[in-house]
Order: sequence, then C-alpha cells, then structure tokens
Amino acid sequence: MNLAERLYPEAEYQLQATRRVLANVPDGQNDFAAHPRSMPLTRLAGHTAELAGFGYFMLTRPEINMGTPEDPRKILRMTTKDELLAEFDPLVTRLLETLMATSDSAFDETFTLKRQGNLVITRSRYEAYRTMFLDHMIHHRAQLGVYLRLLEQPVPATFGPTADEK
Repeated sequence: MNLAERLYPEAEYQLQATRRVLANVPDGQNDFAAHPRSMPLTRLAGHTAELAGFGYFMLTRPEINMGTPEDPRKILRMTTKDELLAEFDPLVTRLLETLMATSDSAFDETFTLKRQGNLVITRSRYEAYRTMFLDHMIHHRAQLGVYLRLLEQPVPATFGPTADEK
C-alpha cells in the first residue's frame, strides 16, 4: 500500500465524524461563544468545515500565503447548518479524491504556510497535512462538541458513544 492508501481510511473516518458534529450545530445560535475570547459559533463551525479545503490545498500547492489576494482558501462562516454542509461535502469529496492521487514522493515535498508574507511553518507535505489539516480539524471539532453541550444539543459520537447516544 502506498501512503495515500494508508491515510485514506483515517481521513474518511475523521471527515465523516466532523460532518456528524457539523450536522448537530443549531441554527439561530451563530453569535454564541463559549467564552469572550472564543470564536463565535458561526466562525468556529465555518472554520472546522473549511479545513477540508485547506487539506486539499496542502496536497496540491507548495505554499499558501494567507490573507493575500493569492490566498486560495475559501473562508466559511455558517449561516445555517444546511448551507454549511452544502459547502463542506464537495470539499470532502475533492480532498479524498486528491489524497488518493497523491504520490508518496509528493508527501516528501516541502509545504510552506505564510501569513501576509510572514513564515508560519515549513514542513514536509505529510507533516503539514497531518498537523495543519487533520489534527487541526479534530481540535476544532472537539471545540464544537463543547459548544453543542453548552447549547443543550446532542453531541454525536466521534471516537465512541457519547452520553447522548445509547
């Protein structure tokens, strides 16, 4: 098996788990934040969803310079969960198709992330994919789980059953 074939089941599982969480985000609570320094729900849900697009760009570009006209990312803000899922699903499909087409040698190439010309990270594409996409998405998905709990919404299973699932 090549590296993409090994990574695919994990990516597919984590993206499906993320979709379950996004599907439980309540409409009409977009301004809710768990703390004054926390992202509002509209941004946190949007950011969690947009990371599938970020993963795609990590696999297909040598560099992203955030906050510039060349920044290819689409910044998502949730208006309704149905609209957010309609944006998320095609990003997932594109990412998974691209992952399967990524060669082992491409994972060894360097990926650089900048913010308005300032270096954020330079890592192998593999390391960037794992940390800046996959781990990053899981981190924000967990934050969304806390938001769901605080908003009295069911928290779906991501790594096993939750108190809301029998």
